[in-house]
Amino acid sequence: MGLIEVVIAVGLLVTLAAGVVHLFAMSARSMVRARHRTSSLLLAVDKLEQLRAGVRTPRTARGPLETRGVQIEYLDIDGRLNGRGRTPPPSGSMYTRVWSVGALPGSNGVLVMRGTVAPIRPGAGGRDLTVAPDGARLVTLLRVR
Repeated sequence: MGLIEVVIAVGLLVTLAAGVVHLFAMSARSMVRARHRTSSLLLAVDKLEQLRAGVRTPRTARGPLETRGVQIEYLDIDGRLNGRGRTPPPSGSMYTRVWSVGALPGSNGVLVMRGTVAPIRPGAGGRDLTVAPDGARLVTLLRVR
């Protein structure tokens, strides 16, 4: 009888331990996603602030707002620029940042600035520009005078 009780107790302990290990693994994945989400948001805000700082009147427009098309940048783990363009990301790239600036249709002097940052997935080659659940997408309007 004592042996059966020990076997049942060990079985319960192993079942509980397996559940706890699974919870630790889920927690670790959640922490990584949260870190990427926070970094992506900060990098997107940083780019939009850079674009805002480059705003000038339309007659003297110079700097990043002259570019109206979609721009792709690759950033390292610290957020430093590592490469540009639609080529595969350079080694050491951790995030893809896609941004654009354009006139808001039907408005006079209002620009739409869009920024998307997402971690680069292994094997994606930087070509998948959809926003991952741990990425960030920001859109803002700016009136140019």
